Amino acid sequence: MDYLEQYGPTYYHRFDIQMSATGNVTLDAWPGAIVRNNLLYAAEQIRVQKNGRTLREQIDTFPLTDDHPLYKELKEGFPKGYVLTNFSQADRSEPVVTIRKEEIFSFSLFLIGNFNEYRYYFFEAIREMCERGIGKPITPFRLADITENFQSPVSLSDFMQQENEEKQSEIAIRFQTPVILSRFKEKKNAQLSYQDKSNRFPSLYQLTRSAFSRLQKLHTLYVEPSACSPLLFDETLMETFLEKAGRPLLKSANIQYINLPNTQKKGIKNEMPLAGYIGEQTYSGNFQQYLPLLKFMAELGVGNETVYGMGRYEVEEEFSTNRIDENQKIEVENEIETLAGFIRPEEIDLYEDAQPNMLKLSQ
Repeated sequence: MDYLEQYGPTYYHRFDIQMSATGNVTLDAWPGAIVRNNLLYAAEQIRVQKNGRTLREQIDTFPLTDDHPLYKELKEGFPKGYVLTNFSQADRSEPVVTIRKEEIFSFSLFLIGNFNEYRYYFFEAIREMCERGIGKPITPFRLADITENFQSPVSLSDFMQQENEEKQSEIAIRFQTPVILSRFKEKKNAQLSYQDKSNRFPSLYQLTRSAFSRLQKLHTLYVEPSACSPLLFDETLMETFLEKAGRPLLKSANIQYINLPNTQKKGIKNEMPLAGYIGEQTYSGNFQQYLPLLKFMAELGVGNETVYGMGRYEVEEEFSTNRIDENQKIEVENEIETLAGFIRPEEIDLYEDAQPNMLKLSQ
């Protein structure tokens, strides 16, 4: 946990937005794509007072200096300081959604780290987007409510307050919106790599590594952009931290690869689909050092197209197994002693072996 603690200050604010349609309107693409594109257009009309940039320019401003360890890696493309997610009417089985007049359409806006300073400019951009209208036909919306989530701000440190006790457990990973952690790339060499052969199947190691990589970048860009400590970017330390993420066993996987329709760009006949895995996986093993990371990043998403609301998942720790603390051990021994008059001596070992599962169910 020590290695992860240096990223503990990373935080976000969540705002829940509600807007009502002034007429019947159709959303013919993934709502995240429609809202994101229209919000960015509106952001071009909003000017940040302290520096004269438009909000769109502020979103696209790269905050690192050229001597920063991550400058070269992120200069040509970096994760933005906001995330849009939790879209209502986002039925993955229906590519076209109709919103009736006066019906509420809602979504959540996450502002990461110091990007919360621009929250009122984002609110103005949302108001501008509502007045201009979205969907087909382009329909104005009334901005009904913007509420900061009662848990805000949420930091990685909040999840690290939990007891860091090594134990065996099972967890369920539920991919709520399409998660894609790697893409096929055109290669001159036709030989398939291991990743190609796995059909981009999202393993726990890949998920953990992707979550950490995104955390590291968000922390660098929006929490401590001037921090250049070698410990933050040491590849060996990172690999050592992630090494155990490959040990848990995959117990079940009920996932499918889906494509969501994207908005069409001018001059392009076929839009790029928003694709990835949805469904559930369960793993068995020792996850304790990774649970704070995985739970914190669940809302912010991992993998590709997170600004559209892609890559969102949830983690549920189902139960603990194969571990009895000293108090439980004493209780077992006392129970065996009490029952000694009712069972044969040769049965005591069998009874003692059965206790871990019995205790597990009673916890």
